[in-house]
Amino acid sequence: MAHHVAAADNIKVQDKADPADGVMVFADDRSTPEVDYQYWTVLIVDDDPEIHQVTLLALRDFNFQNHKLKFISAYSAAEAKPILANNSDIALVLLDVVMETDDAGLTLVHYIRDTLQNHLVRIVLRTGQPGQAPEQKIVQDYDINDYRAKTELTVQRLTTTVLSALRAYTVIADLAKLNDTLEAKVQARTAELAVSNQQLQQSLAELEAGQRAGKQVQFNMLPAASFQCGDYHFSHALYPSAYMSGDFVDYFNADQHQVVFYIADVSGHGVASAFVTVYLKRFISSYYERYQRGSIDTLLDPAAMLTGLNSELLRENITKYIALFYAVLDTQSHQLTYANAGAYPWPLLHNDQQQQRQADYLELKSTPVGMFDFTEYQNHSLFMPKDGGLLLCSDGLLDVLPQQTTELKLQFLKEHSTVAADIAGLLQALQVKPDQTLPDDLTILKVSRCNNNQ
Repeated sequence: MAHHVAAADNIKVQDKADPADGVMVFADDRSTPEVDYQYWTVLIVDDDPEIHQVTLLALRDFNFQNHKLKFISAYSAAEAKPILANNSDIALVLLDVVMETDDAGLTLVHYIRDTLQNHLVRIVLRTGQPGQAPEQKIVQDYDINDYRAKTELTVQRLTTTVLSALRAYTVIADLAKLNDTLEAKVQARTAELAVSNQQLQQSLAELEAGQRAGKQVQFNMLPAASFQCGDYHFSHALYPSAYMSGDFVDYFNADQHQVVFYIADVSGHGVASAFVTVYLKRFISSYYERYQRGSIDTLLDPAAMLTGLNSELLRENITKYIALFYAVLDTQSHQLTYANAGAYPWPLLHNDQQQQRQADYLELKSTPVGMFDFTEYQNHSLFMPKDGGLLLCSDGLLDVLPQQTTELKLQFLKEHSTVAADIAGLLQALQVKPDQTLPDDLTILKVSRCNNNQ
């Protein structure tokens, strides 16, 4: 059966076909010719014609970034293969599992990812027989982006699924384009950040070539596990609760003696939240580049960075918010400038002078970025104590502590944080085993000052 092409804003069938390839086009009541860049291309692969019609009807009014949907229909995995090979602009595949064979859809996933090396297109599996393809095993074994039973795909649920997939598609595509512009600027970076950025560039190049998926991109963007600047040592640990993480952490030299660091927790879990961390990394990288060019120094103003990010998330309608603690440390003057956007638990400031180990929370009640347009953020500052440091963690750490109330968890964390020399020691003291299944993403950032002038 020849594949069909349809635009989602018009579903009246035109009673003629192209004699060359048998492609049936859905008639357009308007005289204006179709322009490809005004549409997102979606491939429907299903052996049930009714599923095609229902999908067209459900999504006929769909609009994302002023683009509507253009559909291509295939009624078997075999029919879909040449369509995928010859159409590089397909953004999303709505794919049935059981067609000409019981695993035809799963075989097509391997063809897309391995044979075509296409890691950009989003794949949503739809099945009418969930028992034949258990969700947990499919999500673990196949590079797909969502898995739905046909019976649960209401109009609203289908619309939400398509919107989430297209949003992820645009973020990955933007990252691939960003690779072309960042390469020329990376030479001016400091040696430590250059190594980290080189990993990002390599991942972006591999993503553009179809050799890596979003998970690898996210984890390759993380900083080195251990980082030293002046008297200060930075380290981190990130443990995702699922395939990808909605948490993120970073630290890097803004210049010779100023270090930028932050810890972030995106609302929700999974792929959609993980791609927002990629968006966050790109946002901060753009301000780093401007700072290196000497155009603006917003990078060193935590409150201004949070305000700008809040505005951009709301303007782009990301529909995700980020709990974020952002700070700049001057390793010469030892002054720490910071602002908080809903990060919790609050950072713990350690003061280990005269063998008396003490820790206090920097209590900063605030609102995450991307939530309200009226939110204001303020800078705070302090001088880092000798032989002291900071401990920051996401709320995923509180979730695994055994105490019954949040207040008891915070007190337990405060007491045990003073006896641990490193993150591994802290987890051991808290009796936390991150290699086990976690209810939420768990991230820890530790900043330690060693007084070398004693």
